[in-house]
Amino acid sequence: MNKSCQSVAKSAMLMAAVFHAALCAAAETPILERSLASLEKAPPACADDFTFIVTGDSHSNRQLVYQTDMFKKMIQEWNLLQPALVVEVGDLVLGGSADNVPQQWDLFGQVIGACKPPYFSAPGNHDISDAASEKLWLERMGPTYYAFNCGNSRFIVLDSEEVDAPDRLSDTQVAWFKHELESTRATNIFVFMHQPYFTDEADPRAGDEIWERRWKYLADVMHGHPVRAFFTGHIHLYRDFGVRDGVHYVIAGGAASLGSGSGPDGRFNHYLLVRVRGGDVTWTVIKPGAVLPSDVATNEYAMEMTDIQRRLIYCEEIPVPLGQSLDRDITIRIENPFDKPFDSSLSWDVPGGWKVEPLSRDYHVDANGKTELVFHVSADGPGAVRFPVPKYKTRYVNTKYGQPADITSELPLVPVAEATPAPGSVKIDGLLDEWTTAKPIPVDYPSGFEKGKYDPTDLSGQCRIMYDDTHLYVSFDIADNDHCQPYAGDIVWLGDAVELGINRWGWGFSLTKAGPEVFLYKGGENSSAETVNRDVPLAVHRESGHTVYEAAFPIALTGPLTLKAGADFRFRAQVADLDDSGAKHSLSLAPGGDWSAGIKIVLTR
Repeated sequence: MNKSCQSVAKSAMLMAAVFHAALCAAAETPILERSLASLEKAPPACADDFTFIVTGDSHSNRQLVYQTDMFKKMIQEWNLLQPALVVEVGDLVLGGSADNVPQQWDLFGQVIGACKPPYFSAPGNHDISDAASEKLWLERMGPTYYAFNCGNSRFIVLDSEEVDAPDRLSDTQVAWFKHELESTRATNIFVFMHQPYFTDEADPRAGDEIWERRWKYLADVMHGHPVRAFFTGHIHLYRDFGVRDGVHYVIAGGAASLGSGSGPDGRFNHYLLVRVRGGDVTWTVIKPGAVLPSDVATNEYAMEMTDIQRRLIYCEEIPVPLGQSLDRDITIRIENPFDKPFDSSLSWDVPGGWKVEPLSRDYHVDANGKTELVFHVSADGPGAVRFPVPKYKTRYVNTKYGQPADITSELPLVPVAEATPAPGSVKIDGLLDEWTTAKPIPVDYPSGFEKGKYDPTDLSGQCRIMYDDTHLYVSFDIADNDHCQPYAGDIVWLGDAVELGINRWGWGFSLTKAGPEVFLYKGGENSSAETVNRDVPLAVHRESGHTVYEAAFPIALTGPLTLKAGADFRFRAQVADLDDSGAKHSLSLAPGGDWSAGIKIVLTR
């Protein structure tokens, strides 16, 4: 047995004892402890020559007690590949309330029991969301952050889900990480963590700003140490960020159910087979049933596609107040930053109720030039100014990474509604007595119903928005023949609930067994995502087939929106409906629900 593997179990368990409370008694030995013992018994035959697997986000996206067939297939392939070990970067179970999670961990334990190589994992946000779920992790898995040796390498697993340490690692964990880096003599160091705090999912070009604000403190700790790669998950894709300051950054969230694609957007099922040869480290991206190169989906490609879709092919937003018609010219600008000109064409797909003239145009773009294409867009009256909208498609010929890009974009229609001043004091009681002057905004894009069988008595509704100097007030009045909410915790969206977005904030309302609860899904800095929020008062009133949600957002939780007349914000909302029959439906302000661009809300006088 090589010397670097002899202290595997002792090292990790010592760290667990120092930095974590004693584990609660569990029916079985925690998975990490069993894996450490297995690795100690069967280390790599050669310390300088071994392989290991990296995967992430194997949890089911919708069903509580379920491990995907894709994940089971991956385990079968790992057993054939026989790596030294497997490391997952979090999100092993769907999560939710503490009383629902044990059976999820039971099934996960059965499924991962078929994995022959030693299996390790970092905790993800679905695994740990509060103190109760952290306790379950400690019982079922083991320590939340730990380190161990394998061959000539040190493996360091970090915990991005620490309770009361949102959007960063606690000072205690950073100090431990620093000690691990400084005390090891390993040739290679590999680091694993769930959240990719070094990037912004919505804007790949925001990397430098995010780095300075959320990552530099960790990059500084790693500086000068042989950290070969930093593996993360959370975002369900593969993305290679290249090497920065000697560290190769990667997202490998490929064990979720992603589909069968294999293109450069990285949204396909995958895992990584990492090869260690002395100080040389390489990996292959494996789509179950296929082998792909490590640069199959790079951040450079993602940045270029973002540039093409948002900057190089551009149409100004078209704001239209709700209830008004549209009949105007629009301009699509196409820029070419390359030294080579190109020719292409642009054509439209036009749904019923809309008209675009002309339907297609050929165009030429000079080297380092731009062209403008003018089209006339109209709708058959105010009732037709709604989604789906016309889509334009073109082939952008000049690209730096990959083949010419086929781009399809929607007409950037932005419905506009109003938020009115609140008439004095607003009592959050779910009765809406103070809301008579607020203009209703229809929530009228249904999904989940059989074609032609949408029933407004099953689900329909509207929302209203008001404001004053201290709060933004939001209400929903929803007709719903059944109220069904059997869930709790961060998965209430599986039952009757409202998900809404205010600019980049993401929120959820639900009437649970514990009463009305507000969930923060996505927020500003120093806010913990996917948790119950106590700062937003919510009242839910259910009567005569109607559910009324009424909430008040303090100004501190609306930033950077200022609560002054003339200000505006993007608003998204989706009402989820679970019937007692098990049928699931939803209504949205715009197609796509909480993932859409939403509508614009203007604060009026």
